[in-house]
Amino acid sequence: MSEPKIAFWKTDKEKKRSFKDLKISLEKIEGEFKLLQDLSGNINIPDEENPAVERALRDSFLIHFRRIHHFLYARETDDEIITAEDYFETGEKWKSTRIKEAKIIKDVEKLANKVILSFSYGDNELILGKSSDDFKEAVDGIGLVFHQFVEMNLPVETPEEETVESDDLEEIQATEVEVEVVEKKYGVDKDLYKPVLVEDGYLEVQVLHKNKEVRNLIENHMDDPDYFLDNLDIYKVSKQTARKWLAEIVMDYRSNFEEGRVTFVLIE
Repeated sequence: MSEPKIAFWKTDKEKKRSFKDLKISLEKIEGEFKLLQDLSGNINIPDEENPAVERALRDSFLIHFRRIHHFLYARETDDEIITAEDYFETGEKWKSTRIKEAKIIKDVEKLANKVILSFSYGDNELILGKSSDDFKEAVDGIGLVFHQFVEMNLPVETPEEETVESDDLEEIQATEVEVEVVEKKYGVDKDLYKPVLVEDGYLEVQVLHKNKEVRNLIENHMDDPDYFLDNLDIYKVSKQTARKWLAEIVMDYRSNFEEGRVTFVLIE
């Protein structure tokens, strides 16, 4: 893996950081974000026998959300505190580039500050005003910013992408519905995706690559075409080939995604 285009100095800090330090730090922060995602799916689980469990899950979520938020948005002068700005020549470069902070992110960060750092008179109103859907929306929003940061820095090593046997493709394409296979290649040396126009103007996107991360992303959001439109700008600048060619599909068939007339097929 080649070294990323990162600076080892930050305007407000004095200590020099090596590529190794920054890489190890990022791996730790990526683990933190994964934990935040896992927690977001378990908040507000009713537990009448032990309400402390529900509160512990919520407070744990807020702690980890606040840490990720601080990493992405804080201006920090303490040399030992890691922030996204450490990976850029100047803090202003990241600040001017990152995705604008959504209102739900600000709201949840405000809640985290009030609930975690001190007792306050407005705690109950703030907590009761937030649902598990709000927390999930906040994680999705801050996730866009986090993935933007990752894509701008460390290149991602992708697993060896295997081709699909031609016999398997023929079996998949041999359906009763008349289809039109688009000639444009979506890949460099081999097709990573194959778009197929089927009945009623629907687009079937066959996913041929073996990149587990991107395949999981597609599987988790294949029923939500808007998700791919919302993330298009990030995919276009990605160093990960599977994401870049996914962006090509979305751009070439934008109307299908906007109208919800698209489906994905994960080829094994």
